[in-house]
Parts: sequence; C-alpha cells; structure tokens
Amino acid sequence: MAKKHVLVNPENLHPTNSYGTPDFVKRGYYVDMAFNCKFCGAAQVWSETQQKWWYESAKGDVWTKAVLCRPCRKREQARRAAAREVHLAGLAAKRKNAA
Repeated sequence: MAKKHVLVNPENLHPTNSYGTPDFVKRGYYVDMAFNCKFCGAAQVWSETQQKWWYESAKGDVWTKAVLCRPCRKREQARRAAAREVHLAGLAAKRKNAA
C-alpha cells in the first residue's frame, strides 16, 4: 500500500517575491527529507508534518530547509537568548549612565 503524503495548501504559504516555485508546491505534497545537522553531523529526517507546520503554520520562508537537529537547535536558541539578554542589559546600562 502506498504511503499517503501530507498535501500542500498553497494559500497558507507565506508570500515570496521569487519568480520560482519550490518543488514541494509544484509536486502538491511534502516528502520526508534527509539531512545532516550542520553542527554535529547527525543524520536526521525532516518529516512531512514538520515541513507543513514550518511552511504553512509558522509561515517560514518556502526556500528554507532544516539544517539543525533538535538538540542543536535548542542549544542554538538558548545561546541566542543568552546573547540577547547580555545585549539588552548592556543597552539598559548605557541608557542609565547617559541619563
């Protein structure tokens, strides 16, 4: 029995200023995509349902693809959040000293 694929709803995709159309839109459905994590090199699969959520619910750019595994993505999010906190604390201190 053939696998049922998750269908693409083009109306839910974030508009793009590209003249091209991504393969998954032309095809009309998502397919599981294998990739290696950019940080740790672990073999991963970006599932059809994850792609549908990214493109149609989160409104991710249709030309982007998964590049990080979940643990590395969480680590990167934490690193960016910490850097943001340091940056905002520095701005607050600068404003306080300027006043």
